[in-house]
Amino acid sequence: MIDIEMFKEIRKSKHLIIFDTNVLLELYRMPANISIDVINVLEKAKNQIYIPHRVYEEYLKHRQKIRGDAKKKYENVTKELSEMTRELQDDISKKIAEYRKHNYTDVTKLQKDLFEKIEEIQDVIHDYKDKHATEIQLNINFLEKDEVNKFVERLKQQGCLGEDISFTRKLEILREGELRYNNLIPPGFRDNEKVGEDRFGDLFIWKDMISVAREQDSNILFVCNDTKEDWWKKEKGRPEDLRKELNKEFAESNPELHIHFLTLDRFFSYIAEEFEMAKSKSALQLTAMQDITGILDDHEEKIETAIQEYVATYSWEEELNEDDWNAENEKVSWKIAEVSVEKEEKKIIYYVNIDISVLADLEYCGERDDIFRDDKLAWALTGDVVIEMEEYSSSSEIKEINIESGDIMHVRQDTWDIIGKTDDQISCKEIIRLCKEESADPDDLVRTRLEYINRLKSSESMRR
Repeated sequence: MIDIEMFKEIRKSKHLIIFDTNVLLELYRMPANISIDVINVLEKAKNQIYIPHRVYEEYLKHRQKIRGDAKKKYENVTKELSEMTRELQDDISKKIAEYRKHNYTDVTKLQKDLFEKIEEIQDVIHDYKDKHATEIQLNINFLEKDEVNKFVERLKQQGCLGEDISFTRKLEILREGELRYNNLIPPGFRDNEKVGEDRFGDLFIWKDMISVAREQDSNILFVCNDTKEDWWKKEKGRPEDLRKELNKEFAESNPELHIHFLTLDRFFSYIAEEFEMAKSKSALQLTAMQDITGILDDHEEKIETAIQEYVATYSWEEELNEDDWNAENEKVSWKIAEVSVEKEEKKIIYYVNIDISVLADLEYCGERDDIFRDDKLAWALTGDVVIEMEEYSSSSEIKEINIESGDIMHVRQDTWDIIGKTDDQISCKEIIRLCKEESADPDDLVRTRLEYINRLKSSESMRR
């Protein structure tokens, strides 16, 4: 993606900022404090905003469900946990009653001790609810008042909404879409499982962008959280810019103009700096994954050393009870699973959860002479990393690294031959899950693996 300097240059030129549907819907899903800040910043740039008519239609189609789901999420923050503790208490009471029938010793005291622990859990839940009551209510109010829709309607009244296309033009795009998708020509061919004209939603948006750029002689900044490969060119799995086919197609209609793609977090980090709020808590929360990816590059060696030290001291043979197999050629990899960020005065603290995979070859070293399989050892671990840095500083420091073992599995060669055929990088956590789900039926394992690959690809797209 373009850097901040290129963004500044585009902002000085005649340009349009165009949002995909997923960006507007994401304003419902994000915490209210972030969405409010995003909306406030966009209000300052509304003279450059353009909403394709197709985006507006898709937004109207999905907004109520997305808004309702988000509202339930906040309303159920502590309700679901409280219900779980009550159900646990009921289950314990029933089980203790059975024990009494068989004259188990001290079961009444056991029940009393367990209930005291449950009360402690309930107190923690209530404390959380009290501590975050204002924040939770802010989110609920934001959704009940539908501040996102108010913002979208203001853009519409401002004249930021594109016009609907004619029926004849729609038919032309539908016919072109069939040809493009059959030949995997972007954008949108990953939406082939959709039905009707919904399959070609991305193409309608793309054609609109090409047209409006030409009509208004404007460069384009397209803000899109749909990071599938039918939109984006990727480097190491990360979205970088629009695909070269799209760039070429845009240039054919607009040879003097430029188009660039940005994810919402990258766009907001740039425009927030322009309006001098780059280090606000909202900006930090929204760009946490993007920021921590770069920060962890400076600490990669230290994290990998911690993982290797943990692996070296762990006895997987005892865990699996398999002394007749030796592990060789261990391959250790890790990726960011989740990240959260807090700001304490001038200090920024990142809490990073990582998924760790250890994949190794297993060689049989027992006394049997009829085993020649090339089996695998799949070991899933988790890590928690705490990183601190001063505001506006480019240096950071690891304060804590904790590694914990998760599931470990001996994967037979016949199973690995199925799982290992994919080019997608599947974590050991997923390998083990697939094996547990479908270990009895190779055909089902193939189906499950393919479903997982499709899930991997579609999960890169933010839900519409």
